[in-house]
Amino acid sequence: MKFSRSRAFVAALLPLAAVAAFAVPTAGAAASTPTPAVTVNPSYGPANGGAATAKANVPCPSGSTAFRFTVTGPGIGNVFGSDYLGTPLPADRIPDTSAYGAQPLFDADSAPVNGQTYKLTAQCLDEQLAVTNLASADVKVNEGVWSTLKPTVYALPAKIGQLRIALVAYTGFAGGEQVGGVLRAADGTATPVTLQPQGTDQAGRGAALLQVPASAADGTYTLVLTGSASKATGEIAVTVDTTRVWW
Repeated sequence: MKFSRSRAFVAALLPLAAVAAFAVPTAGAAASTPTPAVTVNPSYGPANGGAATAKANVPCPSGSTAFRFTVTGPGIGNVFGSDYLGTPLPADRIPDTSAYGAQPLFDADSAPVNGQTYKLTAQCLDEQLAVTNLASADVKVNEGVWSTLKPTVYALPAKIGQLRIALVAYTGFAGGEQVGGVLRAADGTATPVTLQPQGTDQAGRGAALLQVPASAADGTYTLVLTGSASKATGEIAVTVDTTRVWW
């Protein structure tokens, strides 16, 4: 009964954890120029043949006449969704591969490596083919899926006591996907943990009760959460310390 009461208490606090994690600070004033970035649509897909479009959020500088996107990383050096010598810039001067339709992010003859992060870069070219790197996006490959998502994980408390329970909240996953978790020790071994509930809302956010199994000894771990569809991961350091009751 003691554990049931504690679990009910923690579950009742889940909405508070979610509110704290999802709160977005309001900027005093909008920036006059956005930080250069590349948006990939969709935000994840199969490493083998998963197609997408890419678009920068800022225009190429004056003097540029064309653009291209490149994908680079371990064993990879491809042009994506554009011509190697450059595709003519549209009227707004913003690099955008949508005119070509969705294309595979990785060529069939250059398979990406699981666990590696690749760089998708929007480049601007002038008439002399001089190249200016405009903006980029990180593309991580995990379990055969590429993703540009960057989940963030929160834990309360970060020190887990005798009850072996904590609150977790997370943002940045794919909307509507399930999320699973493991505790990863310093030696790389992973212990599965229980999350209830496991889902995200349509904005890729969620909050859950974390239960740590008795097999996890006291010590410092990395809590790693993984999206079931996107295979995107987010992590946070936690400590199991059963000399404490709660935190």
